[in-house]
Amino acid sequence: MLGIFPLKTKGRIISNPHFWAIIAITAFLIALYQSWPWRDTQLEQWFPWFSAFYKLAVMEFVNHIVGILFLIPIIYAAIFFSWPGALVACLLSLGGILPIITDMWPNYYLITNIALLLLPFLLVSLATFELEWRRKERKIFAEREAERKVYISKILESQENERLRIAQELHDDTIQTLLVIANRTEHLIPAGDSMKEIRGNAEWIRDTTLETVEGLRRISLDLRPSILGDLGLVPALRWLVDRMNKESGINTRILVSGEKRKLSPEAEVTIFRITQEALNNIKRHSRATEAVVNLEFTPESLKISMEDNGRGFRPPKKFDRLASRGKLGLIGIHQRIDFLGGTFKIHSKSGEGTSLLIEARC
Repeated sequence: MLGIFPLKTKGRIISNPHFWAIIAITAFLIALYQSWPWRDTQLEQWFPWFSAFYKLAVMEFVNHIVGILFLIPIIYAAIFFSWPGALVACLLSLGGILPIITDMWPNYYLITNIALLLLPFLLVSLATFELEWRRKERKIFAEREAERKVYISKILESQENERLRIAQELHDDTIQTLLVIANRTEHLIPAGDSMKEIRGNAEWIRDTTLETVEGLRRISLDLRPSILGDLGLVPALRWLVDRMNKESGINTRILVSGEKRKLSPEAEVTIFRITQEALNNIKRHSRATEAVVNLEFTPESLKISMEDNGRGFRPPKKFDRLASRGKLGLIGIHQRIDFLGGTFKIHSKSGEGTSLLIEARC
């Protein structure tokens, strides 16, 4: 009977006390049914509780059924050994009751009795196969989810590398060239009034070039601020908040609690981008006058909350609906949080502002 179990598990099954309990129960029931009619054994006189078994025996006899009690070891085996265990218990039970059936009734009652014992085995088998299928589906889903996270990680890494490259090129090449042009233009401006028109054009070239330099410098900082790599996450976030105050007019504060610690470069870049995107959303859409960024360091995680007193909105129940509503910034935040293996919650109502609650293990 043990041939249906994998070879590597036979030793563990034989040493399992449940296996021997099932064998003992099945052997006891076979001996019990072999002693029919039970009234002659006087067991009821010795064990008053045995009258319930006798009533069961009468019911089985009247309906030409024998072996209902064998459902006990079959279900027991199914719980601990799945369908192979249920099959072994079922075959043992059939081996014990078939002689009883053939001695007492015509052969056509065999079908009913065999079906009685095979039915739970079939149900257990179906349930087992269903659970196995679901387990494989979960495994496939977990593998695909892991692949998706690796893919997102590579995309984010490529984005940051490209941002760094563009920022360096803007700073080292384009901005420096424009500064040289502005400097040369300064030398072209004559001191006298005889060339007033030339002087005005030269001044315009100089001023426009300097404005372009300032715009490119701002773009370069947005792409990859050097403060993040030089000083770390908290100073970089303070810099973001200061820019928010200067450029938007929204009174923005940052609060830091807990023992500050150095995070991995990938985690710091991801958290910086999340905060940057959230502040941009507040600046563009919220119509808020105040905002607060709360950064809490714990030994195992980093918690970030961002709140504003703006007009708010109605968040969708599922994040896959954000794209259809134009909330691409929130999709980016959700993907980055997902990459960190964190959680992301939005609380917002029309006219009551918005709060983002983020927790990442990093």
